[in-house]
Amino acid sequence: MLKFIRKYQMLILVVGGSLLMVVFLLQPVLTRLAPSPLKSKVATLGDGTTFTQGDIIRAQAAITLLTRSNPRALQPMSMGGLGLELEDGQVTRATALHWLMLADLAQRAGLVGEVGDGMSWIDEIAENEAIIQAQTEIRQGLIQDDATYQQRLNELKTQIISAINRNANAAAANMNGSMEDVFRTLAEARGMYRLVNTVYGVPSFSDAKAIDVTREMNDAVAVNAALIDSALVSSAIDEPTDAELAEFFDRFRDQQPGENDFGIGYQQPTRIKLGWITLNKQRIKDAIEIDRVEIQKIWQREKENYTGDFAAERFNIEEQYREEQAASIMVEADRQIRAQVLSKTSNLTKVDGVTQLPENWEEQAPQLDEIAQAVTARINEQFGLSLPALEVNIIGDRWLSDRAIISLPGIGFSTYRVGSRQIPLYTLPQFFEPDAPTNLGLDVQPMLPIVDHAATDQNENRYYAMVIDVREAGPADSIDDAGREQVLADYKSLKGFELLQARSEELAQLIRENDDLAPAIDLIMSMIPDSEAPRPSVFREILVRKGSIAPGRIASNVNQRLNAEAFREDVLLAAADLDPLITPEEVQQSPIVVTTALPQSRSLALALVLAPRPLTIETYRVAAASAMRQATGTEMREAGYFDNNPFSYASLTERFGLEILKKDEEES
Repeated sequence: MLKFIRKYQMLILVVGGSLLMVVFLLQPVLTRLAPSPLKSKVATLGDGTTFTQGDIIRAQAAITLLTRSNPRALQPMSMGGLGLELEDGQVTRATALHWLMLADLAQRAGLVGEVGDGMSWIDEIAENEAIIQAQTEIRQGLIQDDATYQQRLNELKTQIISAINRNANAAAANMNGSMEDVFRTLAEARGMYRLVNTVYGVPSFSDAKAIDVTREMNDAVAVNAALIDSALVSSAIDEPTDAELAEFFDRFRDQQPGENDFGIGYQQPTRIKLGWITLNKQRIKDAIEIDRVEIQKIWQREKENYTGDFAAERFNIEEQYREEQAASIMVEADRQIRAQVLSKTSNLTKVDGVTQLPENWEEQAPQLDEIAQAVTARINEQFGLSLPALEVNIIGDRWLSDRAIISLPGIGFSTYRVGSRQIPLYTLPQFFEPDAPTNLGLDVQPMLPIVDHAATDQNENRYYAMVIDVREAGPADSIDDAGREQVLADYKSLKGFELLQARSEELAQLIRENDDLAPAIDLIMSMIPDSEAPRPSVFREILVRKGSIAPGRIASNVNQRLNAEAFREDVLLAAADLDPLITPEEVQQSPIVVTTALPQSRSLALALVLAPRPLTIETYRVAAASAMRQATGTEMREAGYFDNNPFSYASLTERFGLEILKKDEEES
């Protein structure tokens, strides 16, 4: 064999080299002949329509452009949007497929126009947004007449058009596109809107019905009103005995606040005990000693940043030196903390990013104080510092809910940054709930320090947290577990509410006799031992409508707890028999008083009716369009359209036989 190779080695080299040259020359051709990943089929419809990976990417880009130019488009269909659903703010493949199916339907129906159709839609979007904002200002009492309304509408429309164009231009630039791409996307979306909203034309209103609907929403009753909070009279309630407080606690122990009329409940959420190590950047900077040679080097190296003489710039140069040194120290400290934990977990396996802890993990789990001491010693040795031991906090004597964690100084507002996600540290208890997400990239387990990612706050401090123990959601064990101060405050608040209810008719009689709320408020103030307690405000000439309460010509605002359905209904019912054109002077002859107990806020609403404020022609011109939209939405909702919408992703998937050919993991 060797003799053969030696004999024909020149021939072998020539032939082999030629083959290599042929392969080298053919490689670009073979690459071009290989199928493009963008052409791979992702899904098909029952009629044979196919969607490729390229279609998915184009749809995702179109949706991204749309969110920058018309964010309302992504709202649910019940709120006037296309009903496209995002996942954690991301445009998923399902979102893209929903877009493609809607776009395909709209194209077949001839509802999608050209670029100019998208361009002209911007004016319509801006006008609708301007109307929504102007209507809000009407309810707030900022717009009182038609002339002001039209002027404000034009101002808002101009501002919104400018904002849409600016946002769309920025989005197109970020995606290496042009404004023509934006207009084409808007044209496609406008066609989809036409498709989705065709059913909105089914409810129709005659002129009389339009007036009736607008009147129902905008007829108002002017009243003077006050809200008496039970907390105001709680100081007049005797201290409960232990037995009374225990009985009260047992009444609400197993309830959520939303499960009863009073908003009281002591069902506890998932809670944890928590410990953490703090890398305090400012403390590290304070421990750094200035190296004169190094700051001279900075001054010489960065003359363009420090234009003054050395003495004048020394403070800024030293600050830069400390900043750079602190950054290096924190990077090294981070590495050391990770190494300390890794030394305990390196022999353990991970499944989907979750460390599989042994049954006896608590016996061998890392201790935060030991980690802090070891890391401090190594940092001091490596950088020649005298840094005090890293701060360790352990809260093991009480259970912390997310609300309790967020109130902790420093760590409470820190955040984990995992890829594009920002996960607040105060959400750690949620990782132990039954429906907790499992793909957030944080390994959160009892007695396992979270070091793959450090939480940071706005001051660039880092926090390495460890969940010490977990308490599942359930009833509070005791009054102290629920919070004795809270239980006592709830007890007095409810008793105060019952006291106000018991004296409501007495208060109403005082208002009738004096045609004024002041005597009733005087009586309430006389019940309070604390002479410095704030006196309830009287909101004068506020407008009570079927669905809202708004300031009138005098009040600048209204306590929103008055905006309760029960109070609005009582006021409108009390004034229902009044002639719409009756004068306030005529109403005063037989004063109409309303007292409404509001258990959810544990308060008593008092009102003195002044006069009806019926719908005027001027108000009708301003409010009719909004009223029609609301009435249409109500009719569609009552008809069940939004519960089984024919254009939802689920409905389209079922109706057109959408079949997914390639899973997400295959795409990646």
